[in-house]
Amino acid sequence: MKFYPYGTFPTEVPAWFEKDLAACGMNASALGLWHLDKIEEWSVPAAYFLKMPPNYTLFKHGHPCQRFEIVIQGSLEIGDGRTATVGDTFTADAYTLYGPHTAGPEGCTTIEIFSALEGMFRLLYEGPNGEILEADAREGVVPPDYVPLPGDEDAMLNAPAGGEVAS
Repeated sequence: MKFYPYGTFPTEVPAWFEKDLAACGMNASALGLWHLDKIEEWSVPAAYFLKMPPNYTLFKHGHPCQRFEIVIQGSLEIGDGRTATVGDTFTADAYTLYGPHTAGPEGCTTIEIFSALEGMFRLLYEGPNGEILEADAREGVVPPDYVPLPGDEDAMLNAPAGGEVAS
């Protein structure tokens, strides 16, 4: 059994994943990510360590996969008037928008579990006419309301800062 003390992540990433992300200008080893199966494809389930600074707002968005999240530090206003604290969990169905999520004054750290790794990189968001649009970070595209997190620049190799903004 592998053990990761709080705030640490796997230092080895699968070669296929490292190669695919490098081709997209991303540094796979800089992501706080656990692959939850040994299969070498984007459909593998994954867990992501998401650390948000105090009062950071993550825009309303969704993913094309199921998602489970647990708060492990701080608090998070989840966009519907409720505030999640340490130990609270919440889920989102595939293709369902949620949020915005706002970290509390002490920040917030969660672990997000995605039913498919690919879904972590594909961000769904609401367009100007209420339609659901998609931006794929692997293509260097981010939704217009995305505000980079501290450390996002560490995950980029040679891509332009912030990536291309989806229209």
